[in-house]
Amino acid sequence: MKKKAKSKNKPSSASKRPARSLKDLAYPKHLIENEVIEELRNTVDRLQILDSLGKMLTSCLDLSEILQTVVEKVGHLLGSKQLGLVLMGQRSKQFYFQYPRRKTEDDPQRYDVGRGLVGRCLESGKAELIHNPCEDPQFDREVDSYIAEEASSMLLLPIISKGRALGVLVVVTLKDREPLEESSLKLAETMIDYLAIAVENSIHYQRVQDLTITDDLTQLYNSRYLPIILEREIARSKRYGEELSMVFLDLDNFKSVNDQYGHIAGSRLLTEFGDFLFQHIRSSDIGIRYGGDEFVLVLPRTPKKDAVLFVERAIQDLHKKDFLTEHGLQIKQTASFGVSTFPEDGEGVDQIIAAADRAMYQVKRGSKDGVYATNLAANHDQKKKSL
Repeated sequence: MKKKAKSKNKPSSASKRPARSLKDLAYPKHLIENEVIEELRNTVDRLQILDSLGKMLTSCLDLSEILQTVVEKVGHLLGSKQLGLVLMGQRSKQFYFQYPRRKTEDDPQRYDVGRGLVGRCLESGKAELIHNPCEDPQFDREVDSYIAEEASSMLLLPIISKGRALGVLVVVTLKDREPLEESSLKLAETMIDYLAIAVENSIHYQRVQDLTITDDLTQLYNSRYLPIILEREIARSKRYGEELSMVFLDLDNFKSVNDQYGHIAGSRLLTEFGDFLFQHIRSSDIGIRYGGDEFVLVLPRTPKKDAVLFVERAIQDLHKKDFLTEHGLQIKQTASFGVSTFPEDGEGVDQIIAAADRAMYQVKRGSKDGVYATNLAANHDQKKKSL
C-alpha cells in the first residue's frame, strides 16, 4: 500500500506562531519582565523610605536629628548628596542656611527674602525645578551657589506650615550628573509636609526651651544661661586658640529712677535698655540680664582691646539716648562696665565672671559712667577709663 504524500500546503508549526513585532525583537519578554520587577522594587523601596521618613520626622524635636534624617533619606530618595536646608530668622525677614554649615561659620550669613532663586522660592511659596540655574536672571552666586558651585539642576521646595514659610529644602545636582526631572519634584513633594511638621515642632520645642533661659522683661537670656553659654564658648575658644571677652555692667543710680518715677517706669527703662544692648551687639554675641539692673555680654572671638573699644562706642551712644520718651519722659541713664578676657584673666567660668565683676566695681567705686578692663595698659594709673 502506498503512503499518502504529505500535502505541500499544510502549514508548519512555525508558521502557526504569531509574527513577532519589532518591539518584541528589540526587547525580549524576559527583559521586559525584569524591568517591571526592578521598577516595582524601586517603588517599594521609595515607599518604605517615605514611610520611615514620615514617622521619624513627625516624632522628632531635635533640629540636628531632623537634618541628619533629611540628608540621609531624601538624598537617597532623590539620588543626590547635595542638599541644603534654609530657615527663616525668627526676628527678621531674612533667611540663612541651617545646613550645610561651613566650619568657619559659627553665626550663619543672613540674606533678605527675595534674594536669589532661594529667596524667590521663599517669597512666592511655590516649588521650582530649575535646569541650568546659573542662567536664570535672578541667580545670585553668593546665595544659590552656597551648596555647590556648578549645578545642572536645582530643586527648591518651600517648607510651609499654616500658610507661613518656615524655610526651603534645596536639592542640587552637579554638572557631571544627570539633572533632576519632574518625577523628582513630585516625589519630593510627597514628603515636604512631613518636613514642615518636623521643622515647626522643632521651632516650638526650642521656644519652650528658650522660655526657661529667657528674661521676661528684656527678652535677653537670663542668668541661668550664663554658665552654659560661657562654658560652651570657652571650650570653642580653646579648640580654635581664640580669645573670648566678657562685659559685666551695672546701671548707675538706677534706684533713683524707681524712687522718682515708680517701679513701672523702672521696668520699662530696663526693657528699653535691653533693646539698646541687643541693637549694639553682633549676632554672634550673647546678651544676658544677670539680675536687677546688672547685665552681661559675652563676646566670642574678641580680644580685650576690641571689647573695650566696643564698650566705648556703646557708652557714647548711651550718652545720646533718651529713655521712656514714648511715655512722656526723657531719662538719661549711664552704666559702669567691667571687661575680662579668656584665657588671660582665667580659664574657668567662675574666674571669668569674677574678673569682669571686679573690673566693673573699679568703675562703680570711682566716678561711674566708664569702663575698666583687668590687666590692660590703657586703664592707666587710676584703674579706670572714663569717658
